Amino acid sequence: MAYAQWVIIHIINSFRSGTISIKHAQALWGKFYKDGNKDAEISSAEVSQITIPANGTADVAACGRSDASSGTEGTIDLYEDDTKICTIYWDCPWGSKSNHFEIRDRNSAAGYMVSNSPYNADSGALGKIDVEVARKG
Repeated sequence: MAYAQWVIIHIINSFRSGTISIKHAQALWGKFYKDGNKDAEISSAEVSQITIPANGTADVAACGRSDASSGTEGTIDLYEDDTKICTIYWDCPWGSKSNHFEIRDRNSAAGYMVSNSPYNADSGALGKIDVEVARKG
């Protein structure tokens, strides 16, 4: 039932050098999963250990729980070393007519540029969303 509510956040590190780390992953509703298998749940702690090397990519996937009337909602923070780049927030509720996806707390003062591809704002899955992170200079 709620497996129809899902998101895959495809993070693209466009740095020439430097690693992006995911920290403070939270699934407020639903769960994280891996390898395209919604039955392969992983913990927030495991998501918070994901790193993305320069010119590399990584996926963070979340969905609602099977046989539950809840979708998925959560956040992840992106960091370079100890510098926060941004927070990514998603809300893909079950039984609602609208989905939300936001890049919050952008650290543009430190030269980071974060952009995302279009997503499904209507009911159902948010879908796969590319989030590209670049740095000036």
